[in-house]
Amino acid sequence: MFIIIAFTFPLYAEGEIYYGLFSGGDTLYNSDAFLSTSVVLFEWGAEFYVKYSSLLEIAEQQGKVILDPMYATYSIVFGLRFFWHQYFNLYFDHYCRHLIDRDLNEGKVVFNGEFYQVSNVKTLYHEFSRPFYRFTYGFYPQGIIVDWLNSRPFYRHRFNLVAGIPFKKHFNFGFDFEFTISNDKPAIKYAKVIPWTRVFVSRKNRVIYAFVKYNLVNTGPIRSPEGLFFFGTGFRF
Repeated sequence: MFIIIAFTFPLYAEGEIYYGLFSGGDTLYNSDAFLSTSVVLFEWGAEFYVKYSSLLEIAEQQGKVILDPMYATYSIVFGLRFFWHQYFNLYFDHYCRHLIDRDLNEGKVVFNGEFYQVSNVKTLYHEFSRPFYRFTYGFYPQGIIVDWLNSRPFYRHRFNLVAGIPFKKHFNFGFDFEFTISNDKPAIKYAKVIPWTRVFVSRKNRVIYAFVKYNLVNTGPIRSPEGLFFFGTGFRF
């Protein structure tokens, strides 16, 4: 009896780049620059992938340096994705946030979370061409053995829902909703409600877009740009 194990190594990639500005002239929230790319390493009933991303948080600009970041967040993800009526995504995310060229002793944090996601679309590109949703639950382990994995008391449970719908040919709109429970005792609860709209042009699994978001509610243990607009442009592939 022979057992055939079918591996494929597609090595295809997808990713996103965007740059956006905050309204209001807040000293902490000037602009953000984001980059991410993921590569499917192999398939064996499911897709196994690795993803890298970085976010530069640009605060009030001082001196002659242009787009001088105050914080940088780096993330590495290992995950698997499979289809069963919907697209399921299970992944582990290690990410850390660092001060950049500042003489401060606060702001540096490290996190290691396990995430469980379900969506009706497979790729970022498809979020423009059809109605979509993406629900994610994140859990941050804490305990005697794993305390060093997560800075405390920021996160314990995170629930995130992103949904959108296209209208006309080159527009879509939607919202981001997030509810977070911290590891404080008693636990602190945070929330995000962010409506957004985008205008886009797509060609062969690539899309260039401009966006406007409004932080209607946005409280969090690390960033809270509540009441600010965020607008910019991006590219997904």
